Amino acid sequence: KIILGLERESLALSDEELRLVAYHAAGHALVAAMMPHADPIHKVTIVPRGRAMGVTQQVPTEEKYLYRREYMLDRMAVMMGGRAAESLVFETATSGAENDFKQATRLARKMVLDWGMSERLGPMALGGQDQEVFLGEELATRRQYSEQTAREVDKEVRAILEEAYNRAMDTLRTYRDRLDAIADALIEHEELPGNTS
Repeated sequence: KIILGLERESLALSDEELRLVAYHAAGHALVAAMMPHADPIHKVTIVPRGRAMGVTQQVPTEEKYLYRREYMLDRMAVMMGGRAAESLVFETATSGAENDFKQATRLARKMVLDWGMSERLGPMALGGQDQEVFLGEELATRRQYSEQTAREVDKEVRAILEEAYNRAMDTLRTYRDRLDAIADALIEHEELPGNTS
């Protein structure tokens, strides 16, 4: 309960919202199961916890100190799995992917700006947090590169995120029967064990 947050028992979802949440969670779970570098799934639940309507919990098999590019790309595909499932099944988008997008965008920006994992910009760190931060400075982080480079950074971040979304969507289309089965099981049982249990 501490990791996932406390259950919100008073929240009553309509049948349509429950299906949306189930497919969103199933999208994350199925993409996680199919990505070769993703962490194994510990649990998938559609019991609302904290601010989340559902949670797909992944647990690494071992402690990691360095993360490979392939791992990051698979991780972002998993993050995009919820929205991709909404789009595939319901031909719509919900606000349920907000945190997924924030995390994926933050990760893609770190890949490009800090870790030199951009094919377009090459092996360089553009994050520019070399100096001490004074009060208020973190609110308006100063760039140490040109407007043209900023546009290239934005293009690369967008390309990485679009690739992650497309990989998630391709996976869900290929294994649509499994997506439906996971969503149906979540609606029936509310919580499913993953492949680490």
